[in-house]
Amino acid sequence: MSLDRQHIIETSLTLLDQTGLEGLTMRRLAEALGVQAPALYWHFPNKTALLDDMAEAMVSAIAASIDVSAAYPEVLRRMAVALRKVLLSRRDGARLFAGTFVARENMLEVSEILISAMLRGGFDARTATRAVFSLGYFIMGFVIEEQALEEQMRASGGVHPILEKLWEQPAGGYEDTRAVLPELIETDQDARFAFGVDLILRGLADLHDSRSVAGERR
Repeated sequence: MSLDRQHIIETSLTLLDQTGLEGLTMRRLAEALGVQAPALYWHFPNKTALLDDMAEAMVSAIAASIDVSAAYPEVLRRMAVALRKVLLSRRDGARLFAGTFVARENMLEVSEILISAMLRGGFDARTATRAVFSLGYFIMGFVIEEQALEEQMRASGGVHPILEKLWEQPAGGYEDTRAVLPELIETDQDARFAFGVDLILRGLADLHDSRSVAGERR
């Protein structure tokens, strides 16, 4: 059977949905493709290289969905929403993506859009790059936790793990935590995500304004 990289990547993503990241092995992938494992190493020297290509494939359509002429807050917000959607579209999508640091066409296009928007917005190079990293880390961490929570609640029959842990604690403890319990176990992840993105954007706006004022005083 003749193999090509694209077919391997597509099969890998399908297998990821079926088995999760731990279950995605080169041997299992070879079985799904109907080949021997050594045949895969002609295209990918190791699993890390395969994961890099899978991550690159996942973001293939993001750049085209962003209005690059918009102001930096809108560009960052739309990119955050688009990237979260992509990561959620695959089982363990965020865990696969985290730590890949892929410097290829699709990811470079995403990076270029974000950094260009920040520079156009009047930020210096250091602030622009640190802001892009911070936003990326927030998105990745949020979706990792979001997907992990889904798995845990599925395994526990819908019981939130925070609620389960509090049940195990002696009565009368952690009063403030118990007082805000409805907020802790809310399931509106869209609202939580939007709040986090807004927090980052407000911080950037405050930073931009404070530096503008400082510049005017010089």
